[in-house]
Amino acid sequence: MMSGHGIHTHTGDAVNTFVPLDKLEKMDRDELKDFYEIWLTTSETWPQDPERSERECLWRADRELTQDVEIDEAYFQNLPRLWLVVDDLNDLDAVGGIENKLGKHFQELDVKGEFRPLEKPDVPSDDKNTDLRS
Repeated sequence: MMSGHGIHTHTGDAVNTFVPLDKLEKMDRDELKDFYEIWLTTSETWPQDPERSERECLWRADRELTQDVEIDEAYFQNLPRLWLVVDDLNDLDAVGGIENKLGKHFQELDVKGEFRPLEKPDVPSDDKNTDLRS
């Protein structure tokens, strides 16, 4: 295996993979479908610092949740994410191009999900605003 190619994660964090945009082309499509979320970011450091880096969730896969898995927020935190490093989140040509390519990939692989999903609330609950954390 040649070094310098392949995927690298920063800070030994197994769930966050950072890839420069041009490397996306070289990724295996099967590799792509393993990611729960694909984010665009302007920074290649983890953890992402909202003060300094812009980021946006581009894609979130629909996860079929089975009854035998205890689902809590930690479960979603530990699903693998792909971070695509871009120069500018507002570069509509670049971002649109990524979206089109990924859309085709996922359609061919029959992966369900959505582009630009809403941010997930931290704690799903049916109650109206009974957040007891202080």
